[in-house]
Amino acid sequence: MTIYREDLEPRFKFEVAELPEGQNVKECFACGSCTGVCPVSQILPEFDPRKILHMISLGLKKHLLSSDLPWYCTGCSTCKFVCPQDVRFNDVIKALKLLALQDGYVDADTLSEMGKLAVVDERRCVGCLTCVRLCPFSAPSIEEGKGVAYIEPLKCVACGICVAECPVKAIELKLSEDVRRFSSFDLLRKEEMGEPNIVAFCCHYTAYACSQDLQNLPKLGFPENVRVEIVPCSGSISISRLLNAFEEGADGVYVAGCLDDTCHNVKGSRIASNRVNYVRNILSQLNLDSSRIEMYMISREPNRGFIDVAKDMTERIKILGPSPLKGK
Repeated sequence: MTIYREDLEPRFKFEVAELPEGQNVKECFACGSCTGVCPVSQILPEFDPRKILHMISLGLKKHLLSSDLPWYCTGCSTCKFVCPQDVRFNDVIKALKLLALQDGYVDADTLSEMGKLAVVDERRCVGCLTCVRLCPFSAPSIEEGKGVAYIEPLKCVACGICVAECPVKAIELKLSEDVRRFSSFDLLRKEEMGEPNIVAFCCHYTAYACSQDLQNLPKLGFPENVRVEIVPCSGSISISRLLNAFEEGADGVYVAGCLDDTCHNVKGSRIASNRVNYVRNILSQLNLDSSRIEMYMISREPNRGFIDVAKDMTERIKILGPSPLKGK
């Protein structure tokens, strides 16, 4: 990034500090503790809390507020517990988001196009409160006088949990650039060699943390018969999407998400697990082996877990054989 003198706005740091959420920003002495523990930074190196705080200090208002960076933070508060100066970076991010919206650097439409904001179709919404109950971040509310849901841009982290659960499909969330970057990953199936056809829905935080170079997974032993679909959060996968995978010819399906107590979106893995169990019951009612679908919770630390669960599922489905639904 090239910086010119005219890019610097010295008052920017004070603008941030004048907001309640950003009042401690001037206490930062750039130790980097926040970056060291940030789960987003581990997945997206360009999201560097220390660097963002430095940009505030330099006065790079336009560069920062017109970028995607503030919208990558999910407010997990991990940074808050390690900062020796009590800067509370997650709160500073809230201040940046507020300034970006107030000063017109972004608006709801822009965030929607960026895939950073779920949007409600008011023509379909029936005000059932499903999204209000489920959202880990209290982003949806029912608008007074309208009786339909509204999603607050400052609170939405684009996890997609509400999209999957909305009974009337009134909520839309486009793929963000960070998810799109990994969603094109598609390993070739080898059905002609007798290998089972397996579809894996993987939380992009889990998938990318386990292997930052997804295209090299086959060299590391990842089964090439497994087709990986990267999703914003394991909680964004609906029951119908899981069932559709079987209808489209999958012999087995699994979901890979974060460990329950470290889920990036608080309860995404738990919600996904409940949906997988629901699909298991449906398979049993259809006289199909319910073990054709599985939920795996994997540590976000770099490890072989991502590869091991793919191997485990492949061996399981080899024993079960092709899905009876295939070809129907």
